[in-house]
Amino acid sequence: MSTINASINPMYAVPLMNCVLPGQALLNADLKRLFLDLEAEGDKHRDHELRDTQVGIFESNFYLHKRPEPCVAILFGHIKQAIFSLIQGINAYDDAQMSNIHLDMHSWFHITRAGGFQSSHRHPNASWSAIYCVDPGDSNDPQSGIVRFHDPKSDSMMYMDPANANLQMPYRLGAFQLTHKAGQMVVFPSYLAHEVFPYTGQRPRIVVALNAWAQWRTLPA
Repeated sequence: MSTINASINPMYAVPLMNCVLPGQALLNADLKRLFLDLEAEGDKHRDHELRDTQVGIFESNFYLHKRPEPCVAILFGHIKQAIFSLIQGINAYDDAQMSNIHLDMHSWFHITRAGGFQSSHRHPNASWSAIYCVDPGDSNDPQSGIVRFHDPKSDSMMYMDPANANLQMPYRLGAFQLTHKAGQMVVFPSYLAHEVFPYTGQRPRIVVALNAWAQWRTLPA
């Protein structure tokens, strides 16, 4: 049999960074204490835009990264380092190009109690989004509070047979589900639709989320 000269390319792969931030145990204790104290002040720190995708969630205003507390500064130092690493690696920028990039963001925290959830949504007007887990809560239900990322190839599963039913990364089809762990952060393209399943635990589920976008400080020649 003759050999066919062919190549396979991951044309529409979706990048998703998964990492654990250093020193997260002490950091999360400070963040949890801060966020619960801010929530206890009522609507003072809440974002006032009503979102029909959210039920049973306290969502803070979108300037968490600008707060003065040391734990917040430490958290966002780690977050920015991770995002810059992703940007550089996936765009093949050198160090000089990276130093010419200004990263801006909105950031907030969520406190979710029993019954809270967020239906499918995207994050427009940003290139990258991230979720950092401060406390995943205490539910024993494996579906509680999981994040489901939806396959952006909307018709990818219109016909399934043994020829495509077991595709491996980066060609897998269908939704990807993530169970949060304390100290874990995921970074993903902001166009990627995702949802959070109903949380069934008693201890509050606490996460930090953000949207990031970049611009050149000086336009490249």
